[in-house]
Amino acid sequence: MTRSEADTILDQGEALWLAGERQPAREAFRRARLLYHQSGDESGEAQALLLIGDLEAETGHPNGAREAYVEARTIHARRGDQHHQAALLVRLARLAERQGAGAEAQSCYLSALALYDSASDASGMGHVARRLGHLERDAGRQDKAMDHYRQALAHFRRAGDTLGEAHALRSLATLARALGQLDRARADCDKALGLFREAGDLLGEAKASRALSHVLADEGDHKAAHAAMQAAARLFARAGDVRAHDECEAEAKVLR
Repeated sequence: MTRSEADTILDQGEALWLAGERQPAREAFRRARLLYHQSGDESGEAQALLLIGDLEAETGHPNGAREAYVEARTIHARRGDQHHQAALLVRLARLAERQGAGAEAQSCYLSALALYDSASDASGMGHVARRLGHLERDAGRQDKAMDHYRQALAHFRRAGDTLGEAHALRSLATLARALGQLDRARADCDKALGLFREAGDLLGEAKASRALSHVLADEGDHKAAHAAMQAAARLFARAGDVRAHDECEAEAKVLR
């Protein structure tokens, strides 16, 4: 397919954004959106709107982000694209969460969940179910959070999404620890560690190892907790997360 002028400008906008040139990137995205609109390229226009929304969200302009996301969603709804509609609803939910609008976020997530279901996207359903779990957890509704995390785990397993499954297990482990269910927390951490390792996700493995250390410390096994925390520190270092590495090193010293 021949690349259009709008495609080139959109690429330039992304390169500018990556280089930290946010205002020129914003202008490029808006120019590309206009060109896509003028040429009747709805898919391109929706992508440009998505990038505008992401940039506005990153730069602290939630209203501008919401407007762009809603416009993009309208285009995808007109085209009958359930998957992209769902992805935009997730972004709208995250915006609502950051503004403390929990009810609005939940409504957006539930709509996204229904769309992913209609699109037979089990992995998408898993990601939304996990986000719903976070909402319930943060609101102090631990039982409902646990239900959502279990649903997320089931969706990820059905999709064969190893990383999604690992993240769901880590969420379950963290919640189980908070509820004092240490045996379950340790078992889920162990499973998550293995899956992150299998997928080659260093950051995920590091976070799971850190979580396991906390569980082991709660159980009174400080030697094993120290080893797990040191392993987490090494993994964070390999992944380039200096802050998390230093935090783990400090925690490991306390566990000696």
